[in-house]
Amino acid sequence: MHGNKTEEDDDDFFSRVKIKTEEEDDDLISLDFVERDESDEDTEEASESERGKTEEYPEIKEQIYQDKLATLNRQLQQLKDGVHPEYCRRLCKLEAMYQERLKMNIMGVAYLRSCVERDYALDMQAAKNHYEQKKSETLQKMIDKLLDSRKAIEADRYAIELTGDSTESKPIMTRKLRRRPNEPLPEKPEKRRKVLAPQVNYLLDEKEIEADLKAIMSGRNLSSIKKPTIIQNTSPVPNPQYNPPAGPPIETKIEDGKLLYEKRWYHRGQPVFVEGQFMPKYSAIISAVGTEAVFVKKLTDNTKHRIFLNQLSSGTMTIKRRS
Repeated sequence: MHGNKTEEDDDDFFSRVKIKTEEEDDDLISLDFVERDESDEDTEEASESERGKTEEYPEIKEQIYQDKLATLNRQLQQLKDGVHPEYCRRLCKLEAMYQERLKMNIMGVAYLRSCVERDYALDMQAAKNHYEQKKSETLQKMIDKLLDSRKAIEADRYAIELTGDSTESKPIMTRKLRRRPNEPLPEKPEKRRKVLAPQVNYLLDEKEIEADLKAIMSGRNLSSIKKPTIIQNTSPVPNPQYNPPAGPPIETKIEDGKLLYEKRWYHRGQPVFVEGQFMPKYSAIISAVGTEAVFVKKLTDNTKHRIFLNQLSSGTMTIKRRS
């Protein structure tokens, strides 16, 4: 019984739900019809408003077109007159840029001109200094050359005075012309005669000469043949002012006709001072340079003296240059 009751209750519940659902469907259908009626009314009203707007749109579009065209024409006329605001603004900007660029160009030109002028002044000063330096060097070289030439000429003159040699004169070049007909033959110049050497005349005969030679060899003094001679004391007087150089022997040698003494070269015709242990100091000129000795000529009395290399190396004699 209990089971039957439960089934009945379920059937009642489902039946009530079904009825309620049907009622709700009827309500929805009725609402749908109502909404459809309202939407139809709204559609009719919207179509009428759109129809009015469609009629007004061409007029508005034409008005906008005319306004824009007028604005563009006005701007074009302003551009032609040069009073357009945007054009004036850009023109002012370009003018400012032009003035700034012009100013920079002027400053650049002035700077480059100053650089060029400075370089020009420096080059001119350098050229002037170089000219003055070369001028002084050339002048000094010419002076030294002339002084050397004068010294060489003076040395040659002293050498001529000492040796009596004349300078070699160059032969005069003569042109040989053809002899004309019937022209007398030129006279031959007389030949210079050779100067004969002086002959030695012996005043003693051969016997006396042999006797003298025997006496010399044997060391005898023949009073009958030789006359008595007085022997003078020729021992030299020492020079008290002479100070011989101390130390090892001085390097002295002769090469190519020149004397090397105290690391200096002396040549023929050079003025010098000569001083010795037994000889006072005097001025002289080197007259000749041999292989083992040097010949000097005293200027006061033109007497010649011979100085050996061993005397110079040992310090017995000294030679100094004289300016």
